[in-house]
Amino acid sequence: MRILTRKKFIIQSVAGATGMVMLPQIVSAQATPPPVKPQKSPPLDIELVKEFVMAGHKDLDKVKSMLQENPDLVNASFNWKDGDWEDAIGGAGHMGFRDMALYLLEQGARPTICVAAMLGNLEVVKTFITAFPQMKESVGPHKISLWTHAMKGGDHAKPVVDYLASMGINK
Repeated sequence: MRILTRKKFIIQSVAGATGMVMLPQIVSAQATPPPVKPQKSPPLDIELVKEFVMAGHKDLDKVKSMLQENPDLVNASFNWKDGDWEDAIGGAGHMGFRDMALYLLEQGARPTICVAAMLGNLEVVKTFITAFPQMKESVGPHKISLWTHAMKGGDHAKPVVDYLASMGINK
């Protein structure tokens, strides 16, 4: 008496239904080992993250150097206290450090409405607020307002400042 295993049943069923056209692909697919999952890297050292976030406020050369050594820092956040999380691009945003913010975005940093406001990217700010009207009350790190971020953008951000003012946002 022959035992019909699940594998044999599937092969016979598929072979019969497809006229043996798919049989080689099914058999070879079963022989292929599953892909190897990439290993997660260990958590970043908290002091390293703090140093990187602080550099994001003022030192583009240091940020570049640190990212070259450890690209995982690009989106690392530091909790100053009481849930006041900040990443390097957040620091660049409220300091008005345009070149820093643009560099970090090129490296894969996550954009925010506050950074977009500082950079003067009116269309991004409008899109956020149109889709989510409550975002006009957005704050960045240290609870710094969207308005303040736009003001830090200087001439580049004047259209954003004017747009926010037209909505009654001026603080």
